[in-house]
Amino acid sequence: MDLRNRIGLYGSYFLCMAGIGFILPYLPLYLHQQGLSESAIGFVWTASALAGLLQFPLGVWSDRLRARKPFLLAALAVLTVATFLLHGTSGTLTLGVLAVLFAENGPCRATVESLAGAEAVHLAPPSQVGAALGALRFWRPIGIMAVALAGGVLIDHHYTLDALLRMLVVVQGLAFVVALLIHDNGRAGDGNAPVETTGTLPPLTRQGVSLWRDGSLWAFVAAMVLFHAAAAPGGAYLGLFVKQDLGASDGFLPYLFIVMMVAWMVLVRPAGRWADRLGRKPLLVLGWSAMVVRLALLAVATAPKQVLFIQLLDGLAQGLFGVLAAAWVTDRFADPRRTGAAQVLVGSCLVLGSALGPLLAGLVVPMLGYRGLFALLASVAGAATLLVLFGVPETLPSVRSSTFQVLDAKVRSPEFRTEESQV
Repeated sequence: MDLRNRIGLYGSYFLCMAGIGFILPYLPLYLHQQGLSESAIGFVWTASALAGLLQFPLGVWSDRLRARKPFLLAALAVLTVATFLLHGTSGTLTLGVLAVLFAENGPCRATVESLAGAEAVHLAPPSQVGAALGALRFWRPIGIMAVALAGGVLIDHHYTLDALLRMLVVVQGLAFVVALLIHDNGRAGDGNAPVETTGTLPPLTRQGVSLWRDGSLWAFVAAMVLFHAAAAPGGAYLGLFVKQDLGASDGFLPYLFIVMMVAWMVLVRPAGRWADRLGRKPLLVLGWSAMVVRLALLAVATAPKQVLFIQLLDGLAQGLFGVLAAAWVTDRFADPRRTGAAQVLVGSCLVLGSALGPLLAGLVVPMLGYRGLFALLASVAGAATLLVLFGVPETLPSVRSSTFQVLDAKVRSPEFRTEESQV
């Protein structure tokens, strides 16, 4: 990927995701100040996640048109306008619609998340898909932490949330401007034939069978949805658990978020390189297992500082998911003309799980309490881990081939033949 594309793609992604640094700590408070009730805010969160499914048809269309830049620009433009209109708005319906467009998993940011990943894959050599995704995702936690920390400093200096939103309009507008630098003729060469850019896309098949009938693909889809259904309720209930059950102060709560983001930032780039060398499946199992352990430890935590360290596992799990899930689906599709569809499939699983998890958690937490909820979510994550372990194959060709070569060599060895004859 050349320098112009690095600046255009990474820069616009960084600036777009930086807005989440306002959403996580402050958007619920801002919506409440503008007159929305707690139940209405919960509805906005669910509606945002469901609206994020719009990314799927957009990703498919981007593949058919052989262009992702127009979709990225459109999503960033809508996001900028929504940010501008959000501050000062008081009407319940209008405020809710704008909040959905502005939200972390809403249609704008979900589309940018997926299509930026598709563009990173398109612009990278096939042997460096994991590294390209890791390099892109690295900028997400940096942007989020920068805005969150800056917002905290400005709030301490008596700036209002409305003033922070006005500043954020500039950040989101810059994301649109920087994205104009992206150009598709900057793909890194690998000596292979160029990707076809004209004509109609053929049906998506694998060994002559429609990929949509691929049991391994659907097992992974289920694992991704369950992963986020287990992870997402932590955003709504972790702070309440640490404050109400463990007695943490209000000033302690932001550190739970910052620790997770630091772990994500440190891990995500090397995770991409490891995925290209070691294969996808070992790191997938590690990421899903980390979420199981994290939720199980939350269920038995007795002090706020323990939760602080447990959040490192959340950063580990989320960082591995962000790179490995996208790389696995890209490998499984095995068609460079369908990187958009591959990435939005992952993004759609993310937003679907993020909608279902908090919705179901809200129904059971009055009966189970916070500890019981985290134990139940650990079992959900455990089921997802078993799906990955037994239903999801390795997709990196070099690793898969070397594994088969080792097995074949063992079968052909005299020792194996002797053991077989004795049996």
